[in-house]
Amino acid sequence: MSVSERVAAERGENLGESVGYKVRLEGVKGRDTRLLFCTTGILLRRLLVDRSLKGVTHVVVDEIHERGMNEDFLLIVLKELLPHRPDLKLILMSATLNAELFSSYFAGAPMLHIPGFTYPVRVHYLETILDMTGHRLTMYNQIDDFGKEKAWKMQKQALRKRKSKIVSAVEDALHTADFREYNLSTRESLTCWNPDSIGFNLIESVLVHICRKQRQGAVLVFMTGWDEINSLKDQLQAHPLLGDPNKVLLLACHGSMPSSEQRLIFDKPEDGVRKIVLATNMAETSITINDVVFVVDCGKAKETSYDALNNTPCLLPSWISKASARQ
Repeated sequence: MSVSERVAAERGENLGESVGYKVRLEGVKGRDTRLLFCTTGILLRRLLVDRSLKGVTHVVVDEIHERGMNEDFLLIVLKELLPHRPDLKLILMSATLNAELFSSYFAGAPMLHIPGFTYPVRVHYLETILDMTGHRLTMYNQIDDFGKEKAWKMQKQALRKRKSKIVSAVEDALHTADFREYNLSTRESLTCWNPDSIGFNLIESVLVHICRKQRQGAVLVFMTGWDEINSLKDQLQAHPLLGDPNKVLLLACHGSMPSSEQRLIFDKPEDGVRKIVLATNMAETSITINDVVFVVDCGKAKETSYDALNNTPCLLPSWISKASARQ
């Protein structure tokens, strides 16, 4: 929605003339619309009704590195469509893409590399953050507080007996890594790290450190879903510094929110007020918040997986890919 508004403005026209958008349950387009921004789901719906995409000359699929069920299925359908529509132009785009992989899938499709400007980004990993903030991880202070209603979520974070492959890999890496340059409390914290929690308390400590000691600029915090955003927001609002509206503007951004509320994240706050945006991975690619200087990434996002025991699909937080982290 924000991209279509910007393109329409740059073309000097109103949204709904030659540029429009279509998302679930909402859309702006007219008879003269030639460029339609839409979600993957909307395009799949169109393909369900119109297998040959009549009237469409170009399909541009952006952020193709976001490998999900819908995205992968869309590529399968488009690959089968191309022999029947030789005039259709298909363009796949991403800033952090293994282009050779996709090119070979589409029978050696030509590749274009457009040099872009990227801001220099300094990455601080967990051990550096613990060193900078002085935050200590223990066996008991990592369970995220979802409140009484979501007590079952808190119980699921208790240390499990069965270790996942990622936890085993991390433990192996911790054993072989050299942390002698870090202080003793940081090294002790790393041995207590719980991979099942997102780390609300750690995020709070990082935000306090940024507000007190770092330069001006908005902060973007990546969370996994609506429950997590709400619970963290409640926790931050109870903090004397982060909950002070004269010093911090705390905003949420989620796909289920009304578009009028989502637009608030683009507004610049008053002088002396730091904007903190809690968002899901929709903020990874779909939107650009111009004044963001700091990004806090919990390293997880919700993905649809299949529960074979109950024969149902379910949304579960899982570790993001390296391509998503780079993006």
